[in-house]
Amino acid sequence: MARGSSIRARAPKASSPRVRQAMEANYGPDLRPEQALRKLLCQCGLRFRKNCRPIPEYRCTADLVFFRMRVCVFVDGCFWHGCPKHFACPKKNGSWWAEKIWATKIRDKRQRRHLRLEGWKVIRVWEHEIERNASQVKERIIAAVRRNDE
Repeated sequence: MARGSSIRARAPKASSPRVRQAMEANYGPDLRPEQALRKLLCQCGLRFRKNCRPIPEYRCTADLVFFRMRVCVFVDGCFWHGCPKHFACPKKNGSWWAEKIWATKIRDKRQRRHLRLEGWKVIRVWEHEIERNASQVKERIIAAVRRNDE
């Protein structure tokens, strides 16, 4: 990566209007896996904040935050976060995408380390985990919340 130039600033144009539409549809705070997980957790009576910073002064937004229990949950998209099972680097602009996903993984690790040092329990969930076994993900989060509530 060229020093001083951000990946976002060097982003290539979408290869077609359809690709652009698909990319825009897969970005934001209310994607289907997150909605499904929130619904399951609400049905269990859990209360949380969505899409907020666990530590207000630290630039890191979690998908779900249980403030009192100091637990935060990140739902990672298989494409955007480079899932080892499902990510395939696009052929068009492949080197840019490889760098972009690598930078995202580095950022995720840095944020997880910082949050843990500040006493937070960090749970990262792949979107495919929710799609395939949402009840197992739900139980994992409930266990963490209960453990930190004691």
